[in-house]
Amino acid sequence: MRRLLLILVCAFVLCPGPATEPASAAPVVSIRARTDVQLRTVRRREDGLISITGTILERASAQGIGGLDVTVTLEGVRHDTITQQDGTFAVLGSPSPGAVDVEIAFAGDERFDPVTFAERDVDPSRAPVDMTIDVTTNPLGALVTVETRADGVRVELPISLRFSAADAADPHVDVPARSGSPTSVKRADILGPGAKRVRARFAGDAAHGPASAETTFELATGTRVDLTLAAESVAFEGTIRGTGTVLDDDGKPVARAAVALVANLAAGGERRLGATTTDGNGRYRIDASADLVGTGKHSLQAVVETSERWRRSSRSGPAFVTVGVRRPAPVGITIAAFAATALVALGFVIGRRRPWHKAEAPPPSAAQIEVRGGLEPARASIVSTLRRAHDHGFAGLVRDAVRNRPIAGAELLLTLGAVVRRAESAGDGRFAIEELAIGEWSVRVAAPGHVSEQFTLTVPHRGELRGARIDLVPVREKIFTLYRRAALPILPSPDLWGIWSPRQIVDHVRSRSAPLRMTELTEFVEEAYFSGRTPDEGLLPAAEAKVAAALAERAGAGL
Repeated sequence: MRRLLLILVCAFVLCPGPATEPASAAPVVSIRARTDVQLRTVRRREDGLISITGTILERASAQGIGGLDVTVTLEGVRHDTITQQDGTFAVLGSPSPGAVDVEIAFAGDERFDPVTFAERDVDPSRAPVDMTIDVTTNPLGALVTVETRADGVRVELPISLRFSAADAADPHVDVPARSGSPTSVKRADILGPGAKRVRARFAGDAAHGPASAETTFELATGTRVDLTLAAESVAFEGTIRGTGTVLDDDGKPVARAAVALVANLAAGGERRLGATTTDGNGRYRIDASADLVGTGKHSLQAVVETSERWRRSSRSGPAFVTVGVRRPAPVGITIAAFAATALVALGFVIGRRRPWHKAEAPPPSAAQIEVRGGLEPARASIVSTLRRAHDHGFAGLVRDAVRNRPIAGAELLLTLGAVVRRAESAGDGRFAIEELAIGEWSVRVAAPGHVSEQFTLTVPHRGELRGARIDLVPVREKIFTLYRRAALPILPSPDLWGIWSPRQIVDHVRSRSAPLRMTELTEFVEEAYFSGRTPDEGLLPAAEAKVAAALAERAGAGL
């Protein structure tokens, strides 16, 4: 018996247990940036060899990419080369009479998508034209100068200028011009203010080959806002209603502009009463409780708050409203208040003796949550609100609005008329600016990869600008938030926006065979959100335009 027990113990120790399969690794998702090819010149040299030059660019940033293996095929003969630091490349091909066929290919790698380009029947005997564009903006529009050179010599050629939004080819406006001579265009004649793209093109002639060049620029505009109050006198318990319209410098309505209603305080500074955005016709309406300003006559203004670099904020003229005195509460209300207090106390006692689970309200839908940036003043104490405004400093923290992490190196630009003060956040995101002059300062806060914020400060203050917080929204998150308006109707349920990852959302939209504009928008978002390069806020106008195009396409299709 003892020997049998020993055999069983040894078998249990020495025999291996059931084999366990190793846990499968999580799938690896590879996100690669898209690329473009620019063919610059195809020229036959004096020795008969054909010189071919070009550039490989990242599509989102239009910056050259160095160190890429490129294949250039000339009349079926392959030539391998590597791009320089600025993305340019050059090869020499064998002599070939007449027109030639050129093909350029990049096979792709772990960072960038592959790309191919082909040009047929290129005449290398015609002189290649190097074209550059210079754009100088002015209050009414822009001055565009195109320079063309052939074999290093300046030549004047007939060209065509095509203006469009920075992110889309249509709608567009064509303007005839001539290289070497400045061409003046008005903002209203080239599709209004905003981020623009101009493409210059020369069709070619008997001595010169075709050429093109393009660049982007911004046409700035101011805003004008008016304010009309529904009534000049309002009861203390009533509502102040302000309405008006926001127009740009060309007199056209500004849609989706942020407008705030503020009250100018007698002791200095102002109080924000409410905010909204304009409709498609530039109109707005803001309702605010009269008790926010208190009894007496008050001066109110509407303030346009802009986040676009090319659109300037503005204020309306003052409008005045008189708020009546607070009416005493009837005796019945006082008695009811005592009764309610007694019932609450009784309920508290009962609850202590026999607790129950209170039904919780459902959390807000994740599809309705939007991260916002801006200035968050410090909470003033009761004592500080009773003191005279005397503080002339501005200090606080610049923070990422999504990850709640401090942002180092954020630039703060404060202007008061001709006076300019600058500061930069430290490694922990904190900043401090002292001895600010009395007045209303305009502030712009910017950091790489984040949407800049603009707001105003009134100096002196009562301490609410000590320990203030400035939240900046990452450009990636802003673009994906804009994308939500177009992608949300395609999801099986709106609540999945807060459950699915961005990659799952993009893949689902792509799998649904979306229309052309929605497909273009999804590719743009994928490029900006998942690219290894930090996106610049200059992409936001393009994102807004693509979202609008996708929504218009969906509405036109009756989806």
